[in-house]
Amino acid sequence: MKSAHLSFKHSPHYLQVVLVSLILIGAMVNMSCTENTVTKTKASSALLVQVALRQQQQATPTAERLQQMQTLGMRTDYLGTQRIFIYMAQQLTPAQITELTGLGITIYPDSWIPPLANHPNGFVLADMPVDKLDALAAKDYVIKLDTAEQQLQPQNFSPS
Repeated sequence: MKSAHLSFKHSPHYLQVVLVSLILIGAMVNMSCTENTVTKTKASSALLVQVALRQQQQATPTAERLQQMQTLGMRTDYLGTQRIFIYMAQQLTPAQITELTGLGITIYPDSWIPPLANHPNGFVLADMPVDKLDALAAKDYVIKLDTAEQQLQPQNFSPS
C-alpha cells in the first residue's frame, strides 16, 4: 500500500501557522524591537517585523526562522540590510542623500516616485542597515517607512 505524503508546506494549516507566527512576532516587535515612539509611528508593522526577524536571525540563527523569512519574500543573502521604501513630501536633496549615506543607507535616487494627487507622498527605494531604523525614522523629512521585501500576489481575480 502506498502512503500519501503531503509536506507541511503544502497543507492548509501551513498558512495558519505562518499567520499566527507573524501575529506573535508583531506583538514581540511592539514590546521589544524599539522603544522609540517616532519609529513605531513612521515604520509599518511589516517593516518592524522584518527588522526584528533579521536581528533575531543574526543573534541566534535557526533554519526555521530563515525559512520563514524566505516565505515572507525577504532577501536572506545579507541579514544586516533591509530593503525599504522611504516616503517623503519631496525628492531627497543632495545634502539629505549625503546625510543618509553617512548612516550607511544606500539610496537609489533613480527609483524616486513623486507624489500624486491621490498619493500625497513620494517614495524612494533604499537599503538600510537594520540598526539604523531609529536614526532614519528620526529624520524630519521622512514621513513613512515600509518594507520593499515582500511576496506580492495578484489581486485581480476577474478575467481580463
